[in-house]
Amino acid sequence: MARTPDWEKLVMAQGDAKPAWPLPGVLPKFATWSVGGGRPFGCKEATCKRWHAGIDLTGAPDGALIIAPEDALVVGIDRSWDDQAKAMFLQTKTGLFLVLGGFRPGSSKEFGVMHGQQVRKGDKLGRVHGPYGMIHLETYVGNGGRTSNSVWWKSDPPPAGLLNPTNYVERMVGDKVSLLQTRQRHEALAALGYFKGDVAAAWGPASEEALRAAQAAFGITVDGKWGPQTEDAIQGALQVGCTEDRPCEEPQVGPVPGEPVADKSTDAVSAIGRLGWIVGGVTVLGLAVGVAITVRRSG
Repeated sequence: MARTPDWEKLVMAQGDAKPAWPLPGVLPKFATWSVGGGRPFGCKEATCKRWHAGIDLTGAPDGALIIAPEDALVVGIDRSWDDQAKAMFLQTKTGLFLVLGGFRPGSSKEFGVMHGQQVRKGDKLGRVHGPYGMIHLETYVGNGGRTSNSVWWKSDPPPAGLLNPTNYVERMVGDKVSLLQTRQRHEALAALGYFKGDVAAAWGPASEEALRAAQAAFGITVDGKWGPQTEDAIQGALQVGCTEDRPCEEPQVGPVPGEPVADKSTDAVSAIGRLGWIVGGVTVLGLAVGVAITVRRSG
């Protein structure tokens, strides 16, 4: 599939830390690589007319319920979209402008949703238009001046204010977000102590050298390529706070030598203490990761 390299320029949308999946009852299905892809779908580079500005949340049956991903002001209802499908526009309290395309015309009336109304996360907004079969989600900077979505024409740079919704969607369905962009990968490698350069730079020899060093430390295939095995290893290292100077070690989950075995009725906080882990949070380019710090107990 054709894809513009300009997708890398889009900043990841933040918004609510845990937005709601807008299609309750529909198994989450979406493609993390679709932002910046060619349109019409499947077009070759020479025949593409525009670039995909969002993510399609697919597999929705006719009449599937649509809910609000987060607290927001309704600023557009039944806006023109695709054939008979309509779109709703939301201005969130967290500063995003959300575009939800694929509504059955007039379906918001079923739930009394009106223009200018404040909705809460999880509130019912409308229903999916059957032939469309999905919700198309776009995210923009909500600066108060935007009133609709933008078309990303092939010959143009990304529309002003357009954000990448991929990590936003991933947070709807889980706690892990993918490291998709070069900057995200540089920041992850820097956080682990392997990359010392400019995180905003293009991927180059220094990036590959840092990645190879990390792969060697994690005991996985050293090929300088960011595949699924590497993604999983780096995500795991970020979660437990491994660094180049302090390699990953298997956490001890059994009794600590020399320590008395605690009574099974001990509360959860004490249990965490026995394992010797304190879990905190750190942000790497909007990526929420856990940092585990080993605590040595005095004997």
